[in-house]
Amino acid sequence: MTDPSSRTTAIDSTALPQLKIDGVEIIGLDIVPSHRRRMSTGAYVYGAKGGWAGRPVMVGIRAGGITGWGEARPINPFVGETAAGMFSNLRDYYAPLLIGRNALQIEAAIRACEGTLPNNPATLATIDMALHDLVGRALGVPVHTLLGGACRNEIPLEWSVSLDDEKVMVSEAMAAVEKFSVQYVCIKIGPLDRREVDIRVAKAIQKELGAQVPLGVDANTCYDVPSAIRFANQFNDMGLAYFEQPVPTGSLTAMRRIRDRVTVPIMADESVYTRDDAMRVIEHEAADVLAVKWYKCGGLRRCKEIAVVAEAAGLKANCAGTANGSYIEAIAAAHLCSTIPNHAFGAEFILGLPSVNESETILNRPIDVRNGFCNLPPGPGFGFEVNRKGLAKHALAHIRVDASGQHNVANGGL
Repeated sequence: MTDPSSRTTAIDSTALPQLKIDGVEIIGLDIVPSHRRRMSTGAYVYGAKGGWAGRPVMVGIRAGGITGWGEARPINPFVGETAAGMFSNLRDYYAPLLIGRNALQIEAAIRACEGTLPNNPATLATIDMALHDLVGRALGVPVHTLLGGACRNEIPLEWSVSLDDEKVMVSEAMAAVEKFSVQYVCIKIGPLDRREVDIRVAKAIQKELGAQVPLGVDANTCYDVPSAIRFANQFNDMGLAYFEQPVPTGSLTAMRRIRDRVTVPIMADESVYTRDDAMRVIEHEAADVLAVKWYKCGGLRRCKEIAVVAEAAGLKANCAGTANGSYIEAIAAAHLCSTIPNHAFGAEFILGLPSVNESETILNRPIDVRNGFCNLPPGPGFGFEVNRKGLAKHALAHIRVDASGQHNVANGGL
């Protein structure tokens, strides 16, 4: 006799609540961050005014008279996407696919996008963010509630020091602590032929910071095994908070060799874009912490999944990404970070907060730096209101996609 409780009943989707997507806005923004940054593999790419290189792309998804928003700036040299590519991906593939779908079914929508045009994590991140914002607004709850609920009421902040001359880097680190009381400082190091300078800079900053503000370092793949071990062991007395991505992306055996020979926690960043990447790092026992970034992992949901994978293996996760010049990215990161119970160290999205970079695209200021921490974002959704005049001022291109097709929007139509 069959146990009735074991029967599987097909779900009648027509009986479920509907929030039908009827429009998608796509806006390329001519906004360049005030902080021009550099890492070991080169300077971040920002083209001339009026160009698309290094620009953010903003997406609005509309359903039931409500619009949810997402935004991402493809960071290069780091990811393989460009702003112009993101715009066309959204216009030609993802936006038409979303029209008519139920926005409440976030995972189904994201999987449909992934299946139609895969391997575009920054573009997918804008869809993921906008859907969460839309559903949160519709239900009257913060996005962090949709992600499982907040685990903390405030988020410790970290300042990421750009690669530069020795004195400039020391000065930047100290200014961040003095002005914003950041709880962590991370410095970029590399390339390999700069390793002696890296040691001097790290020691000088650590001396100035003392034991109150932990120091991390990020090589962005540029070190080799002997150099990474030698660098880390220079700091056995005071220690480092972490050593991020010392070797190239696929060099997991090399990263394991470093981890076995140093006491500083190793963080994997460029080695972890997907859940499969996370599993490979875990199988190699190559890291102690996995860095999750909404724009490299494909959005908030995928970041949460990687954090869960890390926790299952006894590892920590770090919600990374500077959100340089983007308040929307900073707010999204704050919602995500607050929901990760195994979060390690500080969050570096401070570069997108109003105290550091004022935003002309957002009207209100739901979160900001507060004595080295960021407050828990309120809702509903992400909790911000878009400034249409600010968008019009900076729009490179703006289109709306609906059931009737694509429609160009002049700046005055924003």
